[in-house]
Amino acid sequence: MEITLSKKTIGSLILFLWLVFSVVYITNDIWSNYKDVQLVLAYDQGRADVINTIIQEAETCQIVPVFSGEKEIMIVNMACLELTQ
Repeated sequence: MEITLSKKTIGSLILFLWLVFSVVYITNDIWSNYKDVQLVLAYDQGRADVINTIIQEAETCQIVPVFSGEKEIMIVNMACLELTQ
């Protein structure tokens, strides 16, 4: 059994492989960009949620502890201090 490949068959095979590679590459590029955008949006939303939670707790005129690892600070609403004086 002998396999013969003509120039047309080889050209078609190369074109097909190039098309497959291009589609995979473009799809991967679009997916990577989508993931990056979603990551930034999720980070920004998380930061906004934390800030809004701290603001809501500070509006109750209670001391709000904020910590990261070993560091910790206490936040108090300055408007509440002015009300007590």
